[in-house]
Amino acid sequence: MEVIKIAFFVLGVFFGENSRIGAEKTTVTINPKEQTITIVQENIFALIANEADSMQVSSELKKVVARNWRKEIESYPSKSCTLYVSDKGSLNAKITLKYTSENILRDFALDFNKETKEFSLINIPDWNVETEDGALKGNYWRFSADNSFTFVVTPFKNMPGRFKSVKRSLLPIWEAENSKIKQDE
Repeated sequence: MEVIKIAFFVLGVFFGENSRIGAEKTTVTINPKEQTITIVQENIFALIANEADSMQVSSELKKVVARNWRKEIESYPSKSCTLYVSDKGSLNAKITLKYTSENILRDFALDFNKETKEFSLINIPDWNVETEDGALKGNYWRFSADNSFTFVVTPFKNMPGRFKSVKRSLLPIWEAENSKIKQDE
């Protein structure tokens, strides 16, 4: 297994190296035939304990809004990120990427086995992976490469109390950033 460079549930890592911005629930769909990844992050939040954290999160959010993709994703032939407010009043994101080779997916902790024509995702228990399209075999979730497959991760489900107290919805910060952009136009 390769080193995990891009965690599906951390919004900021698509646009920078480190991030304080995560999602409560992330649904990932891989379509091997079309070579696309669709990532829907729900209820985006940040850990903000002090003013410095707030400034860092604001800076990260500006990178997301400006679509300053990290170098690994910059070379993808097609990529998009849409931030939107859900019916429940939370900030969500939909990221769609088109990739050129199964090997690229290693950055996302997904390996491809040409012999078995399966993708495998390492099973990290804290990610709370759920899927109807794959099977847990040993320490890996296995998915057929013949069809699209979807899995859901909820890694912050059992967040320690010390982090819960500094967890903040990103919606107000995003709305403030959008307001500034509209004023500048």
